[in-house]
Amino acid sequence: MQRHTLKQTSKKWISQVLGIGFSLSALATHAGVTFAFDDFYSPQTVQKIHLSMDAADMRRMKEALPERIYVPAAMRWGDLEIRNVGVRYKGDSSSQPHQTHKRSYLIKVSHYEKDQRFLGMERIALDNGVQFGSLFSEPIVTEILRDLNIPASHCNHAQLFLNGEDQGVYVNVERIDESFLQRCFGSASGALYKVHRPGPGANLAYAGPRLEDYKNCFSAKTAEAEAAYADLVGLIQALGGGKNVLYEQVLGSQMVADDFLRTMAVMLMAGCFDQLTGWNPHNYYLYRHPVTQQWSYLPWDLDVGFADKAFGKVPVIDGWHAAWPLPGGPPKPILENIVKDPKLLASYRKFARSILESYFRPEKLKARLSKLYALIEEPLRTDPFPPRRVTNPEDTGYESILDSIERFIEKRYALAAAQLKDPGERPKTISQSHRPPMEPQPGTLPHAPSEVRILSRDATSIEMAWKVHAKDAVGHIVQRALKEEPFMFRNHIPCPGPSQSYAVDDRIDPKATYLYRVYAVFPSPGGPVGSQPSEAVEAKPQN
Repeated sequence: MQRHTLKQTSKKWISQVLGIGFSLSALATHAGVTFAFDDFYSPQTVQKIHLSMDAADMRRMKEALPERIYVPAAMRWGDLEIRNVGVRYKGDSSSQPHQTHKRSYLIKVSHYEKDQRFLGMERIALDNGVQFGSLFSEPIVTEILRDLNIPASHCNHAQLFLNGEDQGVYVNVERIDESFLQRCFGSASGALYKVHRPGPGANLAYAGPRLEDYKNCFSAKTAEAEAAYADLVGLIQALGGGKNVLYEQVLGSQMVADDFLRTMAVMLMAGCFDQLTGWNPHNYYLYRHPVTQQWSYLPWDLDVGFADKAFGKVPVIDGWHAAWPLPGGPPKPILENIVKDPKLLASYRKFARSILESYFRPEKLKARLSKLYALIEEPLRTDPFPPRRVTNPEDTGYESILDSIERFIEKRYALAAAQLKDPGERPKTISQSHRPPMEPQPGTLPHAPSEVRILSRDATSIEMAWKVHAKDAVGHIVQRALKEEPFMFRNHIPCPGPSQSYAVDDRIDPKATYLYRVYAVFPSPGGPVGSQPSEAVEAKPQN
């Protein structure tokens, strides 16, 4: 069998094979064999991806944890091989040195060769599918979004082999970057922001005029975004509405409104609560098209769907009314204003009814689920890692996960259909003045983290780690302050899980000196409470 190896000896040849130039078809032909973007993300195929790297580099990558470093590798997909790519672990959970579940990987094709691409793509993400939902949520949800012509990542499954050893079944998710923008919007330019963690403005509520505060939350992913924070704040101000404002006109002038309304409905029906449209204002991108100047909301990290009573406490079905789509969590002005506007609410409900019947009828969705499981059942038998579903730890094994998802599908459909048929009065919500605190704060409890240290700093991020002492904590929170404001510590990075001891701050000013400290968070009848904070550590700019 002939293998087609990519080398840096001929940039023209590489351009042809890899699809440099971001062609929408992302076709590449060599020696009579055609390779296509659509084939790589075909939902009918479990891809087999092979990574090869030196044992010393693999050891170096693991020993560097919790710092995530790139090491050189070769990647093979079918008969197409590309050399000198960068590979690192991906995600906070995969960065823990002693964790036992399989690790996620990020392949950066351009890390060592700036112009190198794979079928037009610069990055390939392989998610382990174990930290939150299952292996089923993200492929189903992204498929529905794309079928509705909403810009969303392509997604399927891949079986990963590392130096010939089976690493298990992964979710192969298209990254949202310039390659994605070119494919979906016809342009790789325009301001693109990523909201990875909650922070000032993440719920699209105005947090004041200081741009630096928004940079803590909205990470610029394009050059245009670096220069457009004032425009981003202008968007947030406009979405806040106001007196004597026709919100339908505001939303339509600022955003691709129908896509956002449809996305609201899909997220609700699928139970994707870990989103701005759900309980937690994060896990999304905002993109402004350079021609239309309209903003698009791009959801990502959709692996927490189809899970009721998530983590034993999130009432994903009973607490998320299909006709009044205002979930729990912090206030979200855009959702509140949509519900208050009769025309927008009517449009949302029309979309929601259509989406419910087209995609979420139990017989249709359960058949899709069964087909998906049948596709990956064989490679799952050799998956060396046990299945996990952290949102619902009582689900043990894939059969149990499937049963749980099917129960969710049936209950969500029945209740949503009834609610959309007869919306009734708006459900009562806790008034803002009586809401529990949105965020915990450092307190007086013992078992504070210690030995906080800065692992690395470059122009875009700061990596840090600490020693954990609280066995009963539900997580930790990293606080940050500017050195010139040493008493102004603010919650900055939430780190769920009792053993999390590592964080990356990717929302920094390269010229600023920061102070960091960490505290543990414990549950209590009155809400989460904090331990004493750790000693602060300083992170100076690079010389």
